[in-house]
Amino acid sequence: MVREGADAGSPVAEFTIRGTDFQNAGHGRLGRTWTVPARRSLTWSILLTPPAGFSQWGWVPLIAGEAVHSAVTEAGVPAAIKWPNDVLTAEGRKLCGILARVEPLAGGPQIVLGMGLNTRLEPADLPREDASSIAIETGIDGSEIDHEALLVSILGTLIPCYRELIDYGDEDFRDSRTARRVRDHMVTLGSRVRVEKPDGSDIIGTATGLDAGADLIIDDQVCLSAGDVHHLRPAAAPTAAERSQD
Repeated sequence: MVREGADAGSPVAEFTIRGTDFQNAGHGRLGRTWTVPARRSLTWSILLTPPAGFSQWGWVPLIAGEAVHSAVTEAGVPAAIKWPNDVLTAEGRKLCGILARVEPLAGGPQIVLGMGLNTRLEPADLPREDASSIAIETGIDGSEIDHEALLVSILGTLIPCYRELIDYGDEDFRDSRTARRVRDHMVTLGSRVRVEKPDGSDIIGTATGLDAGADLIIDDQVCLSAGDVHHLRPAAAPTAAERSQD
């Protein structure tokens, strides 16, 4: 959202969008670099300017996740939200990463909400083994995937959900329609997880809910505002032969 040249000092309107067809040094969470092959992903940012006193920062990437979930499901890919900022396929492969960066400004903080949605990537393009794309999941040619239509679909959910978040003010946003949608579509909730905390320590337990600020609740006791979540596979049920030996 940086502006250059003659307009560098002028304010940028809320909901201004910037996108790119190619990215080789994007910002991910925890200082990671985000790269995007040319014309293979929907990569863009939107500026949000919440009112003074806004404190519900944790909900912003989650409502963005719900917006992406809705759009890719509409495009034919069953999906789920992973706390705090990913959208996965139903099998757990990463489709989209989201980053909400708070920019402190003299007139009040703003949020640069960015996301990269894997759309036209083929298997050879994938940045990691546990990733996928809309083209791979649907089996259609990437050239048939309309980025503009996907963006319009995402915005059609994102902006009303964001406005509901703003309208709630100091009330508990967990009671909202949007928060219910987020919880309904979040695969993390109810899962056994290992969370790598920013200080390098781990916590293992069951993700049992979200608190009022969208922090992740572990075992109904610990609230985490940040961390890398790894969904743990449940222990395999014993076979009939193993049961017979007990």
